[in-house]
Amino acid sequence: MPLRLAILTALTLAAALPARANPIDQIIRSNCLRAVNNEVKASGKPAPDGMSEYTCDCVVQEFKNGSSINQASTTCKNRAVSKYGL
Repeated sequence: MPLRLAILTALTLAAALPARANPIDQIIRSNCLRAVNNEVKASGKPAPDGMSEYTCDCVVQEFKNGSSINQASTTCKNRAVSKYGL
């Protein structure tokens, strides 16, 4: 019985963690932010507020939904271009 309680408690606590708590998500998001910031810097134009976060949150979600990193990056870059009028 204590093992069942421990498992239930662990699952409950895991469900309560924010989406970004997953280490894989953090790695994907960190690499994405670095890539977006490098691309923005290379363009010589300032990024719209929230664009980097929007794009990288999208990449993490698309990856979780089964897309490859390359597919997720392309999809989310296109969405950001459309959303922010770039």
